[in-house]
Amino acid sequence: MTGAGALLEESVKVIEELVIRGIKITAFVSKAGETVLEMYGLRGKLENALVGDYPTGIIYESSEPPGFPSTGRLYLGTYSCVIVSPATMNTVSKIVNGVADSLVSTLAMHALKTRTPLYILPVDAYEVKSTVPLVIDRERCRPCNLCYAANACPTGALREHPYYKVAVNVIKCNRCYACLAACPHGAVKFNVEIVVKPAPFYLEIVKKLQSITGVTVLSRPEQVKELLGVTA
Repeated sequence: MTGAGALLEESVKVIEELVIRGIKITAFVSKAGETVLEMYGLRGKLENALVGDYPTGIIYESSEPPGFPSTGRLYLGTYSCVIVSPATMNTVSKIVNGVADSLVSTLAMHALKTRTPLYILPVDAYEVKSTVPLVIDRERCRPCNLCYAANACPTGALREHPYYKVAVNVIKCNRCYACLAACPHGAVKFNVEIVVKPAPFYLEIVKKLQSITGVTVLSRPEQVKELLGVTA
């Protein structure tokens, strides 16, 4: 898992469904992926899902030593396949160019070397709907001299700012929603929907990804269930 917000929640949901069906999964999470899981309030959900016998679990890049030795499990036949979902364009570009300098790109390179099927869902290849976890509507925020939402926030995710009234640190947000009740103007918004469109330059990189032997490019997380023979 990499640092993409688009299709992240759907990817976690698929993991939960696969684990319920008895499939053992290890989530290899990049540093950016760890941050984004926190931003969207999904880290706890992923950690609760991936509890079980080896190799079920989570490997965070932030906890791995240089060289990412856990990726060597592929040479032991531990995994039947490797799935990168969601995959940022940064990670896709590394794979296309044979760069292995992060946990996920190293895992992908070892998958290719060991002929382990590699499935990749590049979020920048398609127009997708995503969400921004926490937004301040600055137009609605203007009437206030004192930020009631920031004063009500118990974690410091919102704090008063001398120039633009309130500053946001999404990582600190625990989604207690005290700010929603405190703001008299409805300036605090959660899960604001956006549309992410692919850039033509990115599409050319995805075409190169599709040409790599051993790589299958996916378009949605639910395809993973089909690939593993898991039906509803």
